[in-house]
Amino acid sequence: MLNAQEIELAVELQGKSYALLKWVASAFDKGFVTPEAAHQFASMQDAAYGWIVEHYQNLPPHTRPGREHLAAFSNLFSTYLESSFDLTPNPGQRLYSPDAHCFCPICSWLVDVPYLKTKKLGPADKARAERLKLGFLKDLAHAHQLNIEEASLEGWLKDPDLREAIGLCAYAVDLSRRMQGILEGPASLALWRSFAWTPQGSPKKGY
Repeated sequence: MLNAQEIELAVELQGKSYALLKWVASAFDKGFVTPEAAHQFASMQDAAYGWIVEHYQNLPPHTRPGREHLAAFSNLFSTYLESSFDLTPNPGQRLYSPDAHCFCPICSWLVDVPYLKTKKLGPADKARAERLKLGFLKDLAHAHQLNIEEASLEGWLKDPDLREAIGLCAYAVDLSRRMQGILEGPASLALWRSFAWTPQGSPKKGY
């Protein structure tokens, strides 16, 4: 279930990861980003970790996590992007070197950062988010040794007065899991919108 210190850390790392995303977008254009370290890694999470470790001292202070949190930050950084953005279909437009394209996970991702667009959520993504909310409620009931029928829990999900609170709590759990490298895909974005957007589908001011 929710652990206050763990959630506080997850929120802090998420904020830093988004700040790093925006910084990378400008740093690549300036020629600072050199993702050679990523070539020795096979997965996005390992590639992100290798790149962050290599450039740690040169990253803006407001984007740097504590060294003791590098693994969790790298996991969250990579899954945050995979769950929230799509690459604009324009392969080969940006070169990381004069001689060759690079299509390893981290390089192709970094090269196209300025062309990342928010994912368009489909019915399956929204349905998955609802299942994650229901799972949170079940875990909460179990933690408090409450025997509540699933139909009642599903009713809570439909209650407009509980919509934001349940979405926020389920998203907090998702953030914690993403620090461990566990990805739910675009359903994470759907969870975020359940409290950051109005029921009518408009972003709230401040988000």
